Amino acid sequence: MLAPVAWAAGLLIFVGVVACRWKFQQSKPTVNLEVWLQQQRAIIDFSFAGHSSSTKEGKLLYRAQANHRLVSAFGIDNSLTTYSTDVHEKFVKLSSKLINNSSRRWPELYLVAEGFLERNVENAAAERGQIRLADCVRCLCLIVVLVDAYNINLEGISPDVFLTITREINRQWLESKCDTDAPKSDLLASSLRGLHLKKKLGAGVDISEDTPEEALGFIMPQYETLWRVVLLTFVTAYHRQARTEDVRRGESVPGCLGNPVKEKEALKLAKEGLRLFPSNKRIYRAACGDEKQLISADVEASHRNSRVWGPNALKFRPERFDNLSKLQGKAYFPFSLSPNRCPAIAGFGNRMVTMLVVALGTTLSPKTGKILFNDELLDGNPEEPLPTGRDDMESWALLLRDASGS
Repeated sequence: MLAPVAWAAGLLIFVGVVACRWKFQQSKPTVNLEVWLQQQRAIIDFSFAGHSSSTKEGKLLYRAQANHRLVSAFGIDNSLTTYSTDVHEKFVKLSSKLINNSSRRWPELYLVAEGFLERNVENAAAERGQIRLADCVRCLCLIVVLVDAYNINLEGISPDVFLTITREINRQWLESKCDTDAPKSDLLASSLRGLHLKKKLGAGVDISEDTPEEALGFIMPQYETLWRVVLLTFVTAYHRQARTEDVRRGESVPGCLGNPVKEKEALKLAKEGLRLFPSNKRIYRAACGDEKQLISADVEASHRNSRVWGPNALKFRPERFDNLSKLQGKAYFPFSLSPNRCPAIAGFGNRMVTMLVVALGTTLSPKTGKILFNDELLDGNPEEPLPTGRDDMESWALLLRDASGS
């Protein structure tokens, strides 16, 4: 559902490193679309702050203060939370090296995802016949990220370990929104420590085991930006708004991934998923370097505005990416904007989302089971837009066909 713009027109926010004299007026997208879109982009690319945003230190200040709660909740020190240009540059360099790996074997990662999902189906069939989708998709995304970045051996690791880690991350995230000084989770730290994680940096590179904080600092920018868009896109493309032409787009996955010509149509599944369900619904910046005074760019509203995307803005239509208009291109920024775009924009992000969505859609297809939202409105009205909040999907389940009697 299109989230209402959180700020009233005329809200004045003063920014600037010293005197905070620069005035920035927020307006609703109904006032002037072009102006409103430019305001959203100005927040994301830091130009809202004028001269004070011209340095790396200035940009890091506005972003780190807005993400202060993540330091308290998880102890992470990465590009999203640091004030240090040195830490920022090292993190971006390492992240880019690991995720933009041209030798990545997508079919092998797909088999990891498929194997995990098949075990979920087997376990559900032997028990109560339901798969809790939020838990399932969170664990799926975490496992694939860990295999890809750390090359972990899943043999001998209890599935409960991944369930504990994902639930603790989710709990900590939600608590930190209410209490910005929420203490770190000892259970999360001990669970991560038990995995003995070492980054996959190539032959001959001697690396030490990551601490829980180091692991979270690297894992969360991937895992946290994956699981909701993957879950929502899977439910939409393969169940809620399933169309034969969209399912066919995924038939070449995973073999097509990494080939710019062959993967083009399949990747539109991810592009449209990231439009409808952006990983970051809003991007926050701190005004005056004060974490208590935040402004935000409404990514979700930009991606769903009917004046930009047409009357079918809330429909899943990958073909719209055949030829985006200039205005649509301006309103679409799932990987943020320069100068701090996510490294995954180089191709990794769309490929990973596509691979995970197709693995889910193939293994947990309508032939396997029926989606139950356990919500009267969603179950009763297939046209009702899906909620996109972090805690909105906890009751969703896939009821296996044998268990449903159909």
